[in-house]
Amino acid sequence: MSGVAEPFVVRPGQSRVDGAILPFKASAADTGGQLSVCEFTLGPWEPGPVLHKHDETDEGFYVIAGVLEAQLGEQRIQADAGSFVWVPRGIPHAFANAGPDELHVLSLVLPGGIEALFAEQATYFSNLDGPPDPVALDEMGRRHGAHTVGPPIVAEGAPEAPSESRYGGRAGVPGA
Repeated sequence: MSGVAEPFVVRPGQSRVDGAILPFKASAADTGGQLSVCEFTLGPWEPGPVLHKHDETDEGFYVIAGVLEAQLGEQRIQADAGSFVWVPRGIPHAFANAGPDELHVLSLVLPGGIEALFAEQATYFSNLDGPPDPVALDEMGRRHGAHTVGPPIVAEGAPEAPSESRYGGRAGVPGA
């Protein structure tokens, strides 16, 4: 993808990508393939995606509100509002909300294109009858250069019972 992108504005609650599980503020199509931008929220203590790594994309997370707990390789960090977390390609990572308040994050993915994975996942989840199949989710991720390497994480201090991740799998439960 190349070419000069056209200027645009995305209003609160709007998305540039129809049918994705997250609202995208900019897609690869909007940026000549250079960048995708989405935002997400996680409820109190809610886990995010499975521990995964990307073959060819780097990710950045700007914490707007709340506390993000991230596993970056073997390291665990917490990032509060105003913090920025950079995850280079090839680094296994996962994240969760590390507090009782909603977590709100702006995510940057370089180069762009990850919205295709989120659109495929949205279709899968909308047709799901029962719990998600971790193997199917991993196959989806692999088609888009995102490999599952472990379960979602549970934030330090989270309530005892592992909760379901809206992205599939149970936090802290290998293979679930």
